[in-house]
Amino acid sequence: MTMYHFVYVLKFFGVTLDRRDEFSEEAEVVRDMGLITVCCKWIWETFMASYNTARAAKPKHVATRPHIVSTLIFLEPDKVTIVILSQKEGYNAAYADYLKENIYEQADALEKELPHVVLSHKLNIKGSWTIVPLLSYLRGKFPDVEWFFFCLENTVIRLEKLLDILGKFSSSQDVWMGFALYDREPTIIHHFAQHTKKFKYPHIASGFAMSATLLNSLSKQVYAGKELKADFSIDVSYEFATFVLNSTNVKLTHVSKLCVVSATDCATYPRFFHSCSSSVTPENIYFAVKTCAKFHLNRIPVIKESWAKYDLNIGYFSDAADKNLREAYIVPNTTEGHCAKTYAILQKASKILKRRNFNWLAIVDDDTIFSVVRLLNLLTCYNPKHSVAIGERYGFRMWDRHHGYQYLTGGAGVVLSAPLVHLMVEPGVCTCPSATTPDDMHLFGLCLLRLKVEGVHSPMFHQAQPIDYPNAHLASQEPISFHRFWSVDPKAVYSDWFAEVDKVLPLRVTSKHTEL
Repeated sequence: MTMYHFVYVLKFFGVTLDRRDEFSEEAEVVRDMGLITVCCKWIWETFMASYNTARAAKPKHVATRPHIVSTLIFLEPDKVTIVILSQKEGYNAAYADYLKENIYEQADALEKELPHVVLSHKLNIKGSWTIVPLLSYLRGKFPDVEWFFFCLENTVIRLEKLLDILGKFSSSQDVWMGFALYDREPTIIHHFAQHTKKFKYPHIASGFAMSATLLNSLSKQVYAGKELKADFSIDVSYEFATFVLNSTNVKLTHVSKLCVVSATDCATYPRFFHSCSSSVTPENIYFAVKTCAKFHLNRIPVIKESWAKYDLNIGYFSDAADKNLREAYIVPNTTEGHCAKTYAILQKASKILKRRNFNWLAIVDDDTIFSVVRLLNLLTCYNPKHSVAIGERYGFRMWDRHHGYQYLTGGAGVVLSAPLVHLMVEPGVCTCPSATTPDDMHLFGLCLLRLKVEGVHSPMFHQAQPIDYPNAHLASQEPISFHRFWSVDPKAVYSDWFAEVDKVLPLRVTSKHTEL
């Protein structure tokens, strides 16, 4: 038996000898290859000692040969339904279609029947992005499949490797698998729950698989009205894992080959975002910073020394113009909700957009830290002549099929196309019910619903701080924004995450303030 055969067998039985350490909670990349070499040598020597002892004990006429691992696919592709949690906006829908066709091409190359591929946005099932509303449909539509695989439009799927993984599990059992994430500490995006490392949830951009048996069990729970009925949907993966655990007591199985970053042995991994062109420049966008007098001294200087130090079209909207922010536009302020304040910003910004012929409006809080360059790159994939709203999607009572709705959360930053801004400020279209109504829920939720504009969710926008997200989640993308200055140094956050990519921008010479 050769070392090559030994390594091959180890790989077959799940022992990884590359740069991925499966002993860690998040299977993070191992940098010290020396340790792996020592471990492999020890395993090899131990194995050979046992192997030679066993061989010596055999009769002389018994031949020994290395174990040959079959490469045949035992799970047929047509026994799998792949559900792409897609969005209907042109760029996103096109990406989902591309993934679907790529899956079909791979199945053709294997000379196998095609797997079933579902694009969720084409089903017109309300709240399909939260997964639970899809379960009953999937159970009824695909009664003969063995596995369901859920992923995003930017998930790369290597079909043969995925089928190989699924084929090693029994679809007759309650099982689901993915790249397991966990909270390092209680976090605001999970309502400060105390699960921590004991509770695992899948990295949804890597995809996760579920046996038909488990999906059917969950569907029955939904039919019986036993789904979770939380007010807010924030992190779909975490909330769905909570539903699975509470309903069936089934925990997520960690599979490292449903990868966070690309590697040769990955069955899936998230594709990093690439801009569609280079046509969007800082001259195409207006930045509106929402602030108030009590934060002029401690927040605005951070903004001006980080992302706002560049030559941008930027306006500060506050309840007062004092010596610390003389250029502020005056808008009404409230201690909560801020609907009247944000609506006033939209009204003033609409005039600026028209006069200066800007294509986009970005509304951010005075404690939002983000990359201007990455935001501009994202906008190259969307048509500013259409009614477009982009940000991080939350949901309010999505289990309520009649009154629940989704919205773009304000702290992560919200980007609106100029035509949409002009439409929103038309009389009676988006008027606030009260000055203290939550601005993002009304203006970027209910109002968009009334206008039949579905907000575009980008996972690169973040409502919380970097520490609130698992390392693996952040490693799989290039974030656009973070929010809040609570327990972090915001200047360090900008320096660590965004400064390098933004340095191509020209610096601001003098304060640029766009007059009405």
